Amino acid sequence: MQPTFEQKLTLFSECAEAMPGVVIIHELREKDFKTVYMSSRGLYQLGVSLEELSKMGPKYHDRFFNNEDMEDFIVKLRKLLQKKDPEETFTFFQQVKFKDRQEWVWHIGSIRIFHQADDGSATHLVTVAFPVDRMKHIENKAERLLKENMFFKENLSKFLSLGKRAKEVLKLVALGKSSADIAKELHISIDTVHTHRKNIKKKLNISTSFEFTEYARAYDLI
Repeated sequence: MQPTFEQKLTLFSECAEAMPGVVIIHELREKDFKTVYMSSRGLYQLGVSLEELSKMGPKYHDRFFNNEDMEDFIVKLRKLLQKKDPEETFTFFQQVKFKDRQEWVWHIGSIRIFHQADDGSATHLVTVAFPVDRMKHIENKAERLLKENMFFKENLSKFLSLGKRAKEVLKLVALGKSSADIAKELHISIDTVHTHRKNIKKKLNISTSFEFTEYARAYDLI
């Protein structure tokens, strides 16, 4: 017979308080979630009590977290819940607002199922998060990844409006090829290359070589 959630939480919380990161346990409800446990380190950093967090429900995410990248997180979370595998985890970057700091603090977190109902569906999730703001190279990379992901989503419809040949021209321009080089490589005339470049600039609303490269990198052309 598996232990109850309360029994598991009692044993787990003693260890969680000794961990160097912040530990959070959420109860999954029909339409939202409730924070039922957060280690004292996390409560201190946010400047709230567990009772206050519990009353906030999912609104605590809006208050303390940068939700710009939540779409990808939700997709991964749904897959985790569908598998019903307590050994399954996924890792993510998240920006958190501390009580005494104006800027966001980058964290790397890992999440998994903490407790399950008799049918295997998750009732509680556990997350462990560690700040990475003292490791500047990681913080900068996380910031860049977030910006690249936002660029990808915001400009996808424009990129998809390009035809196959236009994407080839976009790639070659991003690689620094001249119109003559592109014409030779694609076996088309220089005038056709110029036409493609003009149409690409119009559809993507770009004008510089850097912007060509930005699109090519975002959509894995180079």
